[in-house]
Amino acid sequence: MPTGPTVRVMPGPGKPFEVFVADDSVCRQWAQQQIGGASPSQTANQNLAAGAAVGTLLGAAAGAAIGSTTGDAGAGAAIGAGAGLLGGTAMASGPAYASQWELQRQYDIAYQQCMYAQGNQVPGVVRRRAPAYPPPPPGYSQSSPRRASSQAVLQPIYFDLNKSDIRPDAAATLKKNLEWFRQNPGRKVSIQGNCDPRATEKYNLALGQRRADATKRYLVGLGVDAAFLETLSHGKYRPSCTEKEESCWARERRVDLEPIQ
Repeated sequence: MPTGPTVRVMPGPGKPFEVFVADDSVCRQWAQQQIGGASPSQTANQNLAAGAAVGTLLGAAAGAAIGSTTGDAGAGAAIGAGAGLLGGTAMASGPAYASQWELQRQYDIAYQQCMYAQGNQVPGVVRRRAPAYPPPPPGYSQSSPRRASSQAVLQPIYFDLNKSDIRPDAAATLKKNLEWFRQNPGRKVSIQGNCDPRATEKYNLALGQRRADATKRYLVGLGVDAAFLETLSHGKYRPSCTEKEESCWARERRVDLEPIQ
């Protein structure tokens, strides 16, 4: 069974191969941490063994009960244990396979997100430069009336330093974004968390993911179907500006919402 990613990732343009190999090692460890530190095959085998053990115990008990009616409870227990082992293993093999498949899927997603954030190429993902929207001023309200015939556009939201809480101005933006979902039923959206560069790579990737997850939860609370929302983190690797000052960093602490083609 697989012990690493089953998805294909290519080095970013101009990236030396040894750097790509180092990225691969880091992202394998990152993906492993996201599924609890055990490989998908290890978790599946644990589930399979547990099912076999439970089946053996239940089979022995049932066999003893049946054997007692014929005067030989010991033989009945032995036969029941053997049948229970086979039955428990068979029944556990289905959930074990499903568990392995789901963990592999989660591992692959985490691995791709990490490699993408490192600047590598993930087939099927188009790297776009984020629009440089300025953060709204404190207390800003987006309650101005709109024409019913206008085409809605998904707007980004912004966060405080080291925070993933939805601010009041961000909540107003997400409510405004509901019009886009009404105009595009069934369309999937990628929710992408970003951070300013003043922290470690690991911290920023985790913070970006928390921001994306918080945005998804808020939209689901507003009635958007969670099945059409996907989250990922770019960490600090998708900057919209390069100035080393607060006005630029404030624009980096955001979540972008992009329709998936």
